[in-house]
Amino acid sequence: MERYRNFGAQEALASPAQLQDGVARLSRGAYFREAPLDMTLSILTESAARISGVGRVSIWGLAGDRQELNCLELFELSADRHGSGECVRAAHCPAYFAALGDASCIVADDALLHPSTAGFASDYLIRHRITALLDTPIHIRGELQGVLSLEQVVTREPWGTAHQLFAHAIANLVTLALVEDEAAQARRQAQAANEHLREMPAPARAAALLNA
Repeated sequence: MERYRNFGAQEALASPAQLQDGVARLSRGAYFREAPLDMTLSILTESAARISGVGRVSIWGLAGDRQELNCLELFELSADRHGSGECVRAAHCPAYFAALGDASCIVADDALLHPSTAGFASDYLIRHRITALLDTPIHIRGELQGVLSLEQVVTREPWGTAHQLFAHAIANLVTLALVEDEAAQARRQAQAANEHLREMPAPARAAALLNA
């Protein structure tokens, strides 16, 4: 890779057997109900990177009237660190946002040249030394909510079917974590409402129940 030859090398991608074994181990995890959402997403990105050998794994959420993606969680393998907060906007790469809505995943073996990701070439890709992308949309109740991104850094290998299946499996685990967090929030709100109702005087409580 002439474009990145001065930056060192990335670990090789994992084999299909390693990917399958890693997904099986992650799927058995009990952290979805035991850990807060931010910790769960942190576990998933770091685990996905270490299992697959991919340089960067991140989870993004749609925002801004669905015209931007905000990075909720990122793990960088070579630096062994987590991050978040970066934002990419549809105005800068409309082809990418269109592809997210139309495709089951975006498989870019050369991110600088792929029609869906080339719009990021002048900034995001070069700045993070990203060579290849495998992005899987995250849907909740059939609606696009975000994306799981696997990004090779410095060197690149073609994405195989096993990598795509791995990315879909991790995206499904992310969806499960998000849905479980929504349910937990709903349970907390219902509990708080019930406690508030019990503390009200009897006449006010009766009136509140009639107006509910």
